[in-house]
Amino acid sequence: MKNLLRVCMAIAFSLCFLEVMAQPIDVSGIVTAEGDNAPLPGVNVSVKGTSTGTQTNASGQYRLRVNSTDAVLVFSYIGFQTQEITVGNRTSINLVLKQDNQQLNEVVVTALGISRQKKDLGYATQSVDAAEISQNRQTNVVSALQGKVAGVTITNTGGAPGQGARILIRGINSLDASRDNQPLFVVDGILLDNTTSTFGSGAELRGATNRAADINPDDIETINILKGGAATALYGLRGANGVVVITTKSGKAGAFRANLNSTFGIENVNKYPEVQDQYTIGYAGVYNPQDFFPSWGPTVEEAIRIDPTHPQRLYNHFRDAYQTGKQYQNNLSFTGGTDKITFLSSIGHLRHEGVIPFTNFNKLSVRLNTNVKLSEKFGVNTSLNYINSGGDRYNADRFNESLSYWSPRYDVRDYIKPDGTQNSYGNGNPIYGAYTNKLRDNVNRLVGGLNFLYSPFKWLSLNYRVGLDTYSEDRLRTAPGPTGLAGERVFEDNGLGFVYQYNTNFRAITSTFTASASTKLGQYVNTTFRLGHDLYDRRIRSFGAEGNELTVYDYFDLRNAKTVRTVQNDEDYRLMGVFGELTLDYRDYLFLTLTGRNDITSSLLAPNNSFFYPSASLSYLFSQQFKMPEFISLGKLRASYAQIGKDAAPYSTVTGYAAYTTLPSGLTGFTRGSLLGDPNLRPEFTDTFEAGLEMGFFNNRLGLDLTYYNSLSRDQIIRVDVSSGTGYVQAAINSGSMRNRGIELILRATPVQTGKLSWDVNLNFSANRNKILSLREGLTEINYANQFGYLSSSVTMRLVPGYPYGNLYGRSYQRYYPNAAEANASPELDRGRPIVIGANGFPVINTTQKILGNSQPDWIGGLNNTLRYGNFTLTALFDARVGQDRYNQLGNFFSAFGIAEYTEDRNTTKVFEGVLADGTPNTKAVWLGQGRGPDGVDYTNGFYRNIHRGVSENFIEDASWVRLRSAGITYALPTSLFRNSFVKNVTLSVTGNNLALWTKYSGYDPETSSFNSGSNVDGFTGFTYPAVRSVLFTLNAGF
Repeated sequence: MKNLLRVCMAIAFSLCFLEVMAQPIDVSGIVTAEGDNAPLPGVNVSVKGTSTGTQTNASGQYRLRVNSTDAVLVFSYIGFQTQEITVGNRTSINLVLKQDNQQLNEVVVTALGISRQKKDLGYATQSVDAAEISQNRQTNVVSALQGKVAGVTITNTGGAPGQGARILIRGINSLDASRDNQPLFVVDGILLDNTTSTFGSGAELRGATNRAADINPDDIETINILKGGAATALYGLRGANGVVVITTKSGKAGAFRANLNSTFGIENVNKYPEVQDQYTIGYAGVYNPQDFFPSWGPTVEEAIRIDPTHPQRLYNHFRDAYQTGKQYQNNLSFTGGTDKITFLSSIGHLRHEGVIPFTNFNKLSVRLNTNVKLSEKFGVNTSLNYINSGGDRYNADRFNESLSYWSPRYDVRDYIKPDGTQNSYGNGNPIYGAYTNKLRDNVNRLVGGLNFLYSPFKWLSLNYRVGLDTYSEDRLRTAPGPTGLAGERVFEDNGLGFVYQYNTNFRAITSTFTASASTKLGQYVNTTFRLGHDLYDRRIRSFGAEGNELTVYDYFDLRNAKTVRTVQNDEDYRLMGVFGELTLDYRDYLFLTLTGRNDITSSLLAPNNSFFYPSASLSYLFSQQFKMPEFISLGKLRASYAQIGKDAAPYSTVTGYAAYTTLPSGLTGFTRGSLLGDPNLRPEFTDTFEAGLEMGFFNNRLGLDLTYYNSLSRDQIIRVDVSSGTGYVQAAINSGSMRNRGIELILRATPVQTGKLSWDVNLNFSANRNKILSLREGLTEINYANQFGYLSSSVTMRLVPGYPYGNLYGRSYQRYYPNAAEANASPELDRGRPIVIGANGFPVINTTQKILGNSQPDWIGGLNNTLRYGNFTLTALFDARVGQDRYNQLGNFFSAFGIAEYTEDRNTTKVFEGVLADGTPNTKAVWLGQGRGPDGVDYTNGFYRNIHRGVSENFIEDASWVRLRSAGITYALPTSLFRNSFVKNVTLSVTGNNLALWTKYSGYDPETSSFNSGSNVDGFTGFTYPAVRSVLFTLNAGF
């Protein structure tokens, strides 16, 4: 009984003690800043593991209630280190927050994988972290950078599944249309090929993938963009266009962890061209249901009276031909390890169905990264990535051309008969074309590397990295040919059927050795000295066999083709370099970096194949040397100079031979190739100067980064057309010089930072000005590219000294000049002058081409917003490109075939605004229609087919745009839901891409391009795979 009484008393006493211990405790205090002890308003004070929290007031004071003495207070404030303090028995806790020098001590990965503190750098770089990369769930890592990096122009060539994207840093550097102007891609120190192969018939216009798209965005930890010559100098000529340094995620020591990321999305064309809906099939107002011309017939009402089977309304075939696309993305990753070895493995899969029927893309990515610490001095890191990708592609150029010929009298979606043949009234059905005329590609790629690190002494480290990038790409292009069934209409492009097979094998090996030594000179100077050797070896083998006229329908075997033609291309290239770098650090606020590199290339002949180029950069942190006003957190000036070389494409120095393809069976032979090589070709050289200012204000809640750059490229290597009398088509020459200069501005701000609410804003702006300074003596211009337009309205891009890259030339309406000699004084069209009207009442067309626009933007910018409230995160990215022009080839066809909405005025009379040849105003009224008008005059084919479609000026449009590039909302489920579960965290998100577009351009989204993502040609669009608007739903779970 006594024992029971003792137990009861003990329990009662314990309960009383626990009750006392559980009594709420009011805690208060003042938070001040280290150094000046000034009170800090707006400091977040929260109870760890709970939703309880508050903020300090204007005097730095706070007060909140905790439930126990074990409670931990978390103090956080931008620009200061976060601190945690256990309450214990205290009711008053005053705290001095220490400044966080993270912005000063931020580490970035620079050239050759060297990690350096950002404060040391005398040149511009910009990083994008994993959260920003995955923000809009882009499947192409290049597209994921859109609108986020100053000075970087990214163009999605279209919205096709797996379609390539082009990236340029600070404009065009090399003028030749075939030269690569895109930056070097480096993944975990391994050089990654990013070409867009168009090898094989039909590949150019079928949305070929840029090979950087093989990277799984979910594997990426950070991307650092190296922009100027000083930033990329150690990479040598391979870094002449800038470098994109990608660091993938690495393993974390500790318990085994897993993460699942799953996304489903739908997409539709984001912008359709406007079409007329009044006039049906026929010509000159005459109805003919089998006519070639889709929309020059009578009105719908008139046609119904003639043909009762005519639909009551025309179909909108430019909308109906497209479907809703779908995306399925799944990524599963695992990580774990010990203090000696860590690993990360991932597997990702993408299935993407496009808006053009029967187009799709699939990608499987498997990765394994390991970090092994064999001893305190020796470590080995490995990276291995296997990718399988490919899909079914269709010629978007041909799809839109077929749509232009298709009459809206018929439903384009009714494309196939029960017997499997094409359902067509006469003109080919574009959907049937996509169904039967296919190009399927399949890529197997392996990217791997070994990195050995050895530090025999504290002051010396040795690093050797070897990397392999190899892939095999198979392409199969097929068309079934005719079935032989009665009444069959064969799709025009299919002919008698064909089977084309192509294979490309790519292999590149990189080997880099670097020795780094650090020491101190005197009391105030720290030095780092690096020496290294670099080797790059590339081999490409391409082979194709093209079989035409199939014997057996829909059987795709070369043995089934009556004629077979083969094509073969081989390429070998090697580059070796030695380099050195010296960095001097004076008192941690003045940094000088000097580099030198000498490259020896196989694509030039001695002595021009060996060349040296230096760089120098200076970083000065004046905020570290001098005491700044309280509102200034960081002040840095930087300047750099660099010279970068660039070699020629392989075999440009020699005149090779090409195989005959038309000799009788059993015979072979070779003839001179089309390129006249120059054994005296010299390397291109670009001299770059850069200066910048970096500032941080209000404890780094506001940041500014301003850069000015100026680069001059000389001895450009260009392939130019030559007279056929030489026996060649083109010659490789050193020709002329070009300049790029511009500014870049980055603003970062956190306007709001409270206990639950924060708002981060990132603004970037850049403007580049390009000018072609000279060409080779005797060469006045280079015809760079052109695109077809009816009645000689084709548009040409030309390179002319004294003018910028990207000028578009074409035919225009003639302008009036009181002095006729002034009309040809300038090659530029003066749109402010009145149009000359002929005696017939119609505008007069210039017989020579004028400059009608320029494809390069005046400026580009991006505005990225991140708003966080509790467990919710809202993001919105705006993107702008202003001052660019595009040739709308689709608009040219719209005019020619009566599809454009503005052609609905075809049966009206008009007095064209302008003047006659003598300068007097035009007053003559003319009919716009076809045939004989109300005034009795025969207007033959009418204004739109006689004149309008033949004037390039009508179709070169201002393609400036502002868009809501992406927006999304994410919700993190409370972790309390998973306390006793193997699930650790779950987030749900909804993301939209291309949600809104503001532009004057009349066609599809003007961001698309008629040329592939590897081409330098810009400014031509219209017949493209349209851009899409997508909505994606994502589940992310950690285990």
